[in-house]
Amino acid sequence: MMNNKWIKLSSVALLSLYLAACDNDEEVLEDDSAEVVEEEAETEDETAEEVEEEESDLDSEEDSEEEEDSELDTEEDADSADSEEMGSIYTLDIEGMDHHYHTGELVELTAVLEEDSDYNDWHWYMREDEDSEWEIISGQGTSELMIEAPESTVDIRAALYDDSHDLYAESDPIELEVDNH
Repeated sequence: MMNNKWIKLSSVALLSLYLAACDNDEEVLEDDSAEVVEEEAETEDETAEEVEEEESDLDSEEDSEEEEDSELDTEEDADSADSEEMGSIYTLDIEGMDHHYHTGELVELTAVLEEDSDYNDWHWYMREDEDSEWEIISGQGTSELMIEAPESTVDIRAALYDDSHDLYAESDPIELEVDNH
């Protein structure tokens, strides 16, 4: 239905250009232009009403989806609720974790995706404890994490984003234990 309105509007615009190019009879041009302006105004009014109706319908659908999403969010466990973005499709496993590390020791971890993917927008995050915010670990844009162990124990997680920067896969947080015995 919207395509028909655009076709009519395009036809009116094309007719206006054609009539403007035909400079032979000014009276005919003025009469036709007035009709075109009236038709365009009517078409714009109808289009605006249709757009408002469609936006109203979309807003109603979004409100329903938000209500469903908020119900789902309350059912998520604490670790998932801490995620910056929800909605990942796949789970990442983190491999290579040692029993514990000493401050300054090299930590080498690998995020392993359970499914094949062409995406390569990797992010690694760290937080001090469950009450802290996740912070991105700069300079770590691959599935492999290589950092020096911090001064204290931290949580680590990996995330993979698709080409639209939507969350595609995410790991559960793991504890990187630092023990300077």
